[in-house]
Amino acid sequence: MRSPDDAMEEQLHMDRVCNAYGQYSMFQQALRRSLRKRLDNCSERSKKFFPKGLLSASQEALEREKEDREAESRNQAFLDAVMMHANQPTSRDQLEYKKSLGNRYVFESDNDHSKIQSVLKSCVRDWSVEGAREREQCYSPIINACEKYVRGGGRVLVPGSGLGRLALELAGKNFAVQGNDFSLHMLFASDYLLNASGGAGATHELSPYLGSTVNRNRVKDCVKKYKIPDVDPQRLLCGDGEVPMGGGADFSMAGGEFLDIYAKKEEHGKWSGVASCFFIDTAVNIVDYFLCIWDMLEPGGYLINLGPLLYHWSGPNMRPDESQLGQHSGRMDTRYLQSIDVCWEDVREIMQNVGFEIVEETTGLDCQYTRDEDSFMFTSYRCVFFVARKPLS
Repeated sequence: MRSPDDAMEEQLHMDRVCNAYGQYSMFQQALRRSLRKRLDNCSERSKKFFPKGLLSASQEALEREKEDREAESRNQAFLDAVMMHANQPTSRDQLEYKKSLGNRYVFESDNDHSKIQSVLKSCVRDWSVEGAREREQCYSPIINACEKYVRGGGRVLVPGSGLGRLALELAGKNFAVQGNDFSLHMLFASDYLLNASGGAGATHELSPYLGSTVNRNRVKDCVKKYKIPDVDPQRLLCGDGEVPMGGGADFSMAGGEFLDIYAKKEEHGKWSGVASCFFIDTAVNIVDYFLCIWDMLEPGGYLINLGPLLYHWSGPNMRPDESQLGQHSGRMDTRYLQSIDVCWEDVREIMQNVGFEIVEETTGLDCQYTRDEDSFMFTSYRCVFFVARKPLS
């Protein structure tokens, strides 16, 4: 049973996430003001060499700002649709609230705003035509392995499911699938996209790279439009069949920490497969994940994984003048001080020590993550893909 303190903390967290959705435009406007001040503060000598589009009040600069505002409005309209579906305040509500509070109005953290940016970029990765390349790199090996190894109709968990595309595609392959994610920023958007976006015939247009100020090629790269979703989620759920009436595939989403939900005894032996993409390195202690998955799987069940070993909780090491981890780290989340960052060779041996049999293993698979095709920089991982089996006895 949750304590009153836990319930209050959950409500405060949800309020922060909803506020971040509604404050997106205000953060973008502040970014534009920042860039304008930097340019205006340059010396007159420098300004003589600027393109007209960088000069305040020029027609070219006004046209750039107009396009930025339109892109901002597109993105905020999508975020507001997500909030309306969740019966939460929209950006208009936030503006009214801000007016009523004046100087007492509180903006959420830059970290929360960054997570909203990640949601927009993930929309392209999971739900646009342009994201097909990344999905082919990251999702197809997992889907193919599930079809090869996991029994038809078996229960498959997709932890770290993000906006739900991988989980939904697996459900369309005759598996009983549950997606799981801890990020409320992602869960709000996935709920909307999976249940209320209207499908491919009712698209949103997004400019997810708005706000990018470095490694740009052309002025208009940051206002590029992407249409989402590229498919009707309900039709994807049915594979090549028709949209079901009053039933259909077994598919659900669960919000919360992976270990909090699936380490419970009632989950033991109930799953035929765990299909994870860019997930296992989110563990504070990767051993805990493997022990949980071992317990979850039925005999003969499979863990199928693709991703890097970035270790999200990788924290600072001790300095020469410290005798304890985090001695001078202030209020840092203690998970950063507990993370163990181990190489693939050690990860493999840990799995085998838990009891898994390694059925397939490939390293060095090139996988990109929310790449902007026109940027001078993008993130690319050389991932490990493996299939591990829990023996029958």
